[in-house]
Amino acid sequence: MQSELLLLAHRGGMSRAPENTILSFEQALTDGADAFECDVCLTQDKEPVMIHVDVKKNSIQEATGALVPVSDLPWSEVKKLKMVNTNEPVPHLDQVLDFVKSTSLYCWLEPKTLSIEIIDIVVDKIQRFGLVDLVGILTFYSRRDLLTHTKFLNPRIKTSVLLINPLSNFLRQVSYIGADHVVFGWNGPNQFQFHNAVFQSFTQKVQKLRASEVRVEGGYVRTKNDVQWLLRHGVGGLWADDVPKIRSYAESYFM
Repeated sequence: MQSELLLLAHRGGMSRAPENTILSFEQALTDGADAFECDVCLTQDKEPVMIHVDVKKNSIQEATGALVPVSDLPWSEVKKLKMVNTNEPVPHLDQVLDFVKSTSLYCWLEPKTLSIEIIDIVVDKIQRFGLVDLVGILTFYSRRDLLTHTKFLNPRIKTSVLLINPLSNFLRQVSYIGADHVVFGWNGPNQFQFHNAVFQSFTQKVQKLRASEVRVEGGYVRTKNDVQWLLRHGVGGLWADDVPKIRSYAESYFM
């Protein structure tokens, strides 16, 4: 397989272990992932914890079964929660950063509390742990103020923007916010495939990004068709819930 291709574990690789848990991050390391992603939000007392929050509903019920929003719970209560159908606790950001420091496995944090405040808290933690080169911030273009504020606080921290609109000018958007990485799709690249079938422009847009030294990734991918389509168009990284499965699809493409 091409050595430059990165394989990245979505929520730690949620098909392999309970999402956003230390167990899932350990599994990502075992699976040979090049990086992992996890969701970070703030408790009532402003402690950063790793839970996927349904932003529209401000709910953690799907992730933990808890009926109360994480923003209404102090850390003393959140740390008692378990991920649904598991005995795995909700990690604190400090635990994740300890894991990154001990393994050097790159971590992308996606803020689920949509405020500048969470960036202030997270960036301070990253700096205190000495992990500026091993932890980045990732989110959607619609929440780009979180990425620009990260760069304002520390330009060395990498940022990654999720683009879901195939009609947009990718390079202009990425350049405007100074992002280092771009991820197409996030919930699969299908909308980009449909658009490209008509306009045949995706490869050219990817080439422009790569020429500007922006790292181009796709995800999160589930099928062999997704993998082959993205690789055929020059994408250099694949986000996945199951890293070994996606690796096998990529290896078959390069054979």
